[in-house]
Amino acid sequence: MPMQLYNTLTKRREALTPGDPNRITFYSCGPTVYDDAHIGNFRSFLAADVLRRWLESPLCEVTAPDGSVHMGPREVRHVMNITDVGHMTDDDNADGGGVDKMEAAAKRLLEQKKAGASHMGVVDPNDPRQIADFYAERFLEDARALGLKVALEANESEAKRRELMPKATESIAGMVAMIEDLAKKDYAYRAGDAVYFDVQKYSRYGELSGNTLDKIRSGAGGRVSAEHTSEKRSPADFLLWKTDASHIMRWPGPVIDGQAMGEGYPGWHIECSVMARAALGDVIDLHSGGEDNIFPHHECERAQSCCATGHDTFARHWFHGRFLQVEGEKMSKSKGNFFTARDLFAQGHEPAAV
Repeated sequence: MPMQLYNTLTKRREALTPGDPNRITFYSCGPTVYDDAHIGNFRSFLAADVLRRWLESPLCEVTAPDGSVHMGPREVRHVMNITDVGHMTDDDNADGGGVDKMEAAAKRLLEQKKAGASHMGVVDPNDPRQIADFYAERFLEDARALGLKVALEANESEAKRRELMPKATESIAGMVAMIEDLAKKDYAYRAGDAVYFDVQKYSRYGELSGNTLDKIRSGAGGRVSAEHTSEKRSPADFLLWKTDASHIMRWPGPVIDGQAMGEGYPGWHIECSVMARAALGDVIDLHSGGEDNIFPHHECERAQSCCATGHDTFARHWFHGRFLQVEGEKMSKSKGNFFTARDLFAQGHEPAAV
């Protein structure tokens, strides 16, 4: 029987139908490396890994675009990004509000250093790249210990790591280029010191999450920021680039309407659009993440990707894992109810048991 999988976009279980039944392209949203990943994060990554391994199995049947059924084995091209800039502490706010999580990590480590604690590998807590590299390597170590196949493959060489587990900061030029392209196509506009995506130009915005423009206008989307509403065409418009000479990580900005933006940083959503396209092409078969990625991240990612490429489809199938619950609540760092993989390893639990 052909494999069926719940598709977040269509809200139903349906046959997985890749463009090529012998080769599946698969993109997973990976970690933001400002701290060690907890096992709630790894639940999503491990779900993607299990799915990937089943798709590679000789027993797995998938449906071709013409309706024919194809038995495995098959190649699965699986890519997982590493976010090391642009992910703000206010996850529900697509205006670039809050503090960059890398900046928050720098402040935390600096306070720990002043108190006499230190992290091997972070010589200077004021250097965000040292922090990102430190936690990225710890994530990769944990991922390899847990047997994530994409991390094991990425460990073959630095070139392989860049290919299969790219970092956002390695793709800034591509982000700037996509932002400029969206502006030229009239999907993005400059407002003050920022560039926003004009969601009213994309009629299918809200299909993935159910957060329609009407809901967002009334505040139901949980993402309307009074600070930025006045400069935007619509409250739902989301950040592509923010000019900020004081930001802890910054690069030369895009050129919009013939005027160069000052140094700044990209919005979180544009990062995955660029990395997924560079690694897997304009249209991918399968996109995964945690359920907290559905909105705003994946909704915004889908909109800008379709508008940049001109295709109706960005990902044919969207797969989202549910939250790991602790006494009825989502496991999260903000609630303090989390365990890292390293915590469990230190307690004597084997990676296979975790």
